[in-house]
Amino acid sequence: MKDLIIKNRDDIDANEAGRDGNVFYIKPVVAGADIDTCSAAFIEVPVGNFAFGYHFHDQSEEIFYIVSGTGKLRGADGETPVKAGDMLCFPTGEKGAHVVSNTSDTEPLVFIDFDVKASPVDIVTFPDTGKMMVRGAHVNAMVDVPKS
Repeated sequence: MKDLIIKNRDDIDANEAGRDGNVFYIKPVVAGADIDTCSAAFIEVPVGNFAFGYHFHDQSEEIFYIVSGTGKLRGADGETPVKAGDMLCFPTGEKGAHVVSNTSDTEPLVFIDFDVKASPVDIVTFPDTGKMMVRGAHVNAMVDVPKS
């Protein structure tokens, strides 16, 4: 980070994300030009929705801290219920594949997404869609996963 950052979740503008009727909101705390080696964002997932889609990172580790609500983690080893106070730690590669869904009937699921930027470029694979996202300082592209 370039400077000290203090932000309150209620004061951060939300960026809507998602597709095909699934919606979630990203409230960036450390993002864009402020990032040197890590990023952080509040993620708000409405009832019945999920965040980001099932994916794993080639270079970047992730940690989620569940702030409020209840949900379900789909990981490489199956599904696990999650709740406020849980910390979810994802290694790089296929064993770190994950998606978090809101299982509550009444309240949003809110978590903090901490990402460690291990290299200037990260490759994010979405096994369910057969797509890969390549992210770096000068590229952000979605491509088909090459066939072996």
